[in-house]
Amino acid sequence: MILIIISSKAPNPFLFDCIDSLYKIQIKDSTEYKICVIDSDSDDKSNYEKINFDFPDVDIIYAKNKNYEYGAWKCGFDLYPNCDIYFTLQDSMRIKTQIDINLHNAFIWENNTGFNSHLSIKEKGKEYLKLNGLNYKDIDENFKLTFGNIFIVNNAIMKDIFHTLTIPPIDKVGSCVYERIFGLYFISRNINTVNIGNYLLKINGGRI
Repeated sequence: MILIIISSKAPNPFLFDCIDSLYKIQIKDSTEYKICVIDSDSDDKSNYEKINFDFPDVDIIYAKNKNYEYGAWKCGFDLYPNCDIYFTLQDSMRIKTQIDINLHNAFIWENNTGFNSHLSIKEKGKEYLKLNGLNYKDIDENFKLTFGNIFIVNNAIMKDIFHTLTIPPIDKVGSCVYERIFGLYFISRNINTVNIGNYLLKINGGRI
């Protein structure tokens, strides 16, 4: 089974479009997929009512997640530990083109800027690297970050990610750092990744 884990907060109306695009473009008539939405301790849950009505097969987990995407992915993995593949996605993303997902490739939304696109978080990044025991000497150089903390991996890699990265982010800066930390995980493990940036669209808009 392929588990799609969607991280959602207060959820914006684009969550419906995110799920709708997955069914129309990626899932279609396949029975190999399961969608799980992890709510990040939202006060307003009204947008979930339409999700429940139109997509009754989607599991919505009110997890009180306070650890951003990392927490959502970890929660999804803990709830469904035996899936073959995990596809992580933010609620403001929409799939544009079907992705040929398989067990043998790891997929990320690539951006080759490292900390140089966000220098103000580099010191926090060094702190998280040290806390997670993840060494990377060329932190001042450009390297592949995992934009939006989005990736698609098999069970063995997902398990190792959370075995390796044990310190969750606790604020927005930490979430931005984790775009780099996840990227450095794939680099440190010598995992070849396929860029799926052209397959996805990020919808920009304020929360309701």
